[in-house]
Amino acid sequence: MPKIFHVNWFRKDSQGKFLWPGFGENCRVLEWVLRRCDEEPCHMETPLGFVPKPGELNIDNLGDINMKELFSIPKDFWLQEADAVEKYFKEEVGEDLPNEMWEELNTLRTNIQNS
Repeated sequence: MPKIFHVNWFRKDSQGKFLWPGFGENCRVLEWVLRRCDEEPCHMETPLGFVPKPGELNIDNLGDINMKELFSIPKDFWLQEADAVEKYFKEEVGEDLPNEMWEELNTLRTNIQNS
């Protein structure tokens, strides 16, 4: 199975400040992605999938990065996201959607509810 990665470069904190500096610093995340693809044990499992283990994402000289907030999983947001995906599946794809996609969505929803 291919590894699939999702990154939200534009996530903000409660003051509206970006959690990740972006631009050239994105190469730090891509470096972790490549290490993950090489099967390095640099990850931990969360309800959404795998994220870098503490200390495995190079944040040297980046200043104050709130890693806890950066990798937090806001339950209400993700349950709403799952509802939006379900609506999309029903309205845009319909019966052509493979059962495996429904299973993945149900697993995601269960993982979030149990977190």
